[in-house]
Amino acid sequence: MIPLVYEIILTDQNEVAREKLLKDMKRTKGVRFNASKRVEESEVRATKNTAYASVAVIVVTLLPVFFSMTQFLENSIALLTVALSIFILASSLIRSSNSGLVKAEQFQRCALEVNSLRRELDSSPKNANLPEFAAKYDEILKRYNINHEQSDYDQYRLEHPDEFPEYAQEELKTARDNLKQVNRITNSISISIVVATLIAAATAILSAPEVSDALGKIIGAFKSL
Repeated sequence: MIPLVYEIILTDQNEVAREKLLKDMKRTKGVRFNASKRVEESEVRATKNTAYASVAVIVVTLLPVFFSMTQFLENSIALLTVALSIFILASSLIRSSNSGLVKAEQFQRCALEVNSLRRELDSSPKNANLPEFAAKYDEILKRYNINHEQSDYDQYRLEHPDEFPEYAQEELKTARDNLKQVNRITNSISISIVVATLIAAATAILSAPEVSDALGKIIGAFKSL
């Protein structure tokens, strides 16, 4: 027969281990959901960038057909066309090799299974078999053997600051700045493609002799008024 004092100690230890396992499951679930969302959004941005680049190639390729331009400008447009074509090829290869949508689905399934197991443990009696739940938890993680990125964990920390009292405000600010930096880099690609296309089109149009003559006539007409 186990003395009462040892029963109390074992009960307290079991409760601490239970709370720790529940907390680990909650964090894993949240981080995996963030990873799934991040990968999906990354795929959408990559698709948009490839579409923008494809449209830009068509636009800049047709500019010399409709507008007269100097040899230097033609060479510059040809260089831009090659750069955009290389970007489209590289982007398509990277997306194909990364299998982003497959990873997003795996992150999603992992989070759902961990969340289901956590609810089962949370509703179980206090004397539930913790090693069995821990083994099931490890089995889920092994089944979906993909790792999240630091930005996913940073996002979770920002969403649940009450769970990380040990982190100072400076560390949370660093995490927030890191997330902004990641988003800024991905968004800058789209902006660069659009801006380069607009500059090429505006330069080709404004430097064309027929356009310059038309603008000169319009300006002369306004001056004569």
